[in-house]
Amino acid sequence: MLLRFRVKNHRSLRDEQELSLVRVPRRGEPKPKGGEIPPTARVAGIYGANASGKSNVLDALRWMKEAIYESHMFWPPDKGVPRTPFFLDKKARADPSFYEIDFTWEQVRYSYGFEVTDAAVTSEWLFTFPHGRSQRLFERSTTNEYSFGRHLTGQLDQIRKLTRENSLYLSCAASNNHHLLRNLHHSLSQSIRSAHVGDQAARTSATKQIIKDPVDQSHIDRLLQVADLGISGTEITKSSFPETAISHFENLIKDLEVPEELFDQISKGAREDLAFKISLRHQPTGGILPIDQESDGTQAWLALAGPLLSVLRNGEAFLVDEIDSSLHPMITSTLIRMFKDVEINPRNAQLVFASHDTALLGSMLENDLLERDEVWFTEKDQDGATSLYSLAEFHPRGSENTERGYLQGRYGAVPFVNFADIRKLFIDIHRASDEPAPGKAESAPQGRHA
Repeated sequence: MLLRFRVKNHRSLRDEQELSLVRVPRRGEPKPKGGEIPPTARVAGIYGANASGKSNVLDALRWMKEAIYESHMFWPPDKGVPRTPFFLDKKARADPSFYEIDFTWEQVRYSYGFEVTDAAVTSEWLFTFPHGRSQRLFERSTTNEYSFGRHLTGQLDQIRKLTRENSLYLSCAASNNHHLLRNLHHSLSQSIRSAHVGDQAARTSATKQIIKDPVDQSHIDRLLQVADLGISGTEITKSSFPETAISHFENLIKDLEVPEELFDQISKGAREDLAFKISLRHQPTGGILPIDQESDGTQAWLALAGPLLSVLRNGEAFLVDEIDSSLHPMITSTLIRMFKDVEINPRNAQLVFASHDTALLGSMLENDLLERDEVWFTEKDQDGATSLYSLAEFHPRGSENTERGYLQGRYGAVPFVNFADIRKLFIDIHRASDEPAPGKAESAPQGRHA
């Protein structure tokens, strides 16, 4: 379970920012002692103006997960670290990027993090907190020196020698089958899923992988039915794809000089994806339409259905960008309620999403759909750097209409649109279009000849 995520120098997140799913103690509730696993939210929604950095918060967590999974096996040894620092500041471009996550595994709290430059991993650390006390498992310093805690055993020095400058020690340890570190690596790299509802090209790829199982297909059919889309079920077809097209695609991938393991993975996935087609059966006629002919809303819900099954079944974290893209507010509201319902979500799966749908903040759909410590905001300063902060910091009253307060700018994170400047722009445009072109005299009206 995700507790906290901290990041610095990733895209617009120049300064250190923290997203916390730890609940703010209610009045009269005791605060958890240091090291204890605190009560944790199952939902966090991020709001803000366009280009304020909402997506970058999710992207930073996704990138950290991918670095943990890919750095040892898939990052080329001579290509450094594929990071994206804050580019609007010369100093930040050279500074390390920082990522740290607090999480739980088997009811024990862990804290794992690292710093990277364009060239290498400059530091890395892993701590655990059994019985509420901090224990170091390993630390890697900027001089590439390692220190190991007495509670971490195994072929630690051998793994150290195999760890490249641009590889994470945790990633290398998992590849070399270290028992504890392999499990923690799996917990971090496989229990965080992401989806971008507005991404047309990637919408159904995750669902395609899950729907191949007949039991999961029936579950997805039921999710489509309850969304009131007029869909009764899915139809799966497999077709052959021209080998010449596959070869052309593989040649394009080879030109990118990806490692052989990653090339095989991409090639296999592309072949399966191209040959696997989903169509939807409609009520009441039973007519069938290919998924690419369905509405954006239907495609968006189908895109979420597959990952949603996996996340709720396995207690994973689900990162969803533009969750309200093409979805009706009632559908989005239902999705959030699913994560907050203990019978639907007994394994404490978590949903972290970015949205512009302010209806989720108000009371029109459901009272307190999002609680105060489940709402986050992003706002950019004059330098283009993003700040991330919680609604709970404003201590709103229980009766306060947070939707209205947000739209009125009470919490910041809303765009300032200068309508007077827009009016002036179009007045100038219309005035210019009414004037004769340079070098052309305005024609005099022709009178009627007698």
